[in-house]
Parts: sequence; structure tokens; C-alpha cells
Amino acid sequence: MPAVPLSLRRPLIIGGAIGTLALIASALLGHWLFGVLFIAGLALGLLNVKLVQSAVARVTADDHPSKQKMAYSSASRLFIITAIALVIGFLLAPEGIGIFAGLAVFQVVLVLNTTVPVLKGLRQQS
Repeated sequence: MPAVPLSLRRPLIIGGAIGTLALIASALLGHWLFGVLFIAGLALGLLNVKLVQSAVARVTADDHPSKQKMAYSSASRLFIITAIALVIGFLLAPEGIGIFAGLAVFQVVLVLNTTVPVLKGLRQQS
């Protein structure tokens, strides 16, 4: 199986470009707050990935990695990020939907960032 890239450089660059375009487009349409919250959603997605990386490193550094520690870490991290997004989304409605859109777009960028190199590697092996 090909190695999965762990660098966040490409998702950061792509997310920054998409965020900039979203901010420009939303400002031109008179909804600049949507663009700002879209960028905030992208940032929350990036924060989530960085927290995942640190949690995995912390749990796997133990002599006997615990599935329970990893599950607790994942649940608490996702709860906090979801709570932040929900509070911001509802307090700043209707433009608050931008934070959810940013989170969703970042996840798509992240999945493509890991999937495309793996598919290329599998294609080269066959």
C-alpha cells in the first residue's frame, strides 16, 4: 500500500485559495460575513487535523496504545469543534452557514489530498 501524505501544506494552500475566492465572491454579493465564516470553517478543519495528528502521536507513543484513549480523544475533539461551529452558526445566522460550508470544503480537500496520491501509487503498482 502506498504511503499516505501527512503534510498539510497542500491542503493549507488549496484551502487558502478557496477561502480567498469565497471571501471575494461573498463580498461582491454583499455577504462578506459568510466569506469570513467560511474561512473560519476552513481553519477549524485544519485545527481538527492538527489535533488528530497530535492525539495519534500521543497515544501511539505509549508502550501499549489504548483504543479507549483514542476514542475519548476523538469524541471530545469532535464535540468541541461541533459545539464551536454550532454556536457560531446559530448566533450569526443566516451567514453563519459559512462556517459549516468551510468545514465541509476542508474535509473534501483533505480527502482528495490523501486519496489522489494513494490512487496514483496503486496505479503505478499494477
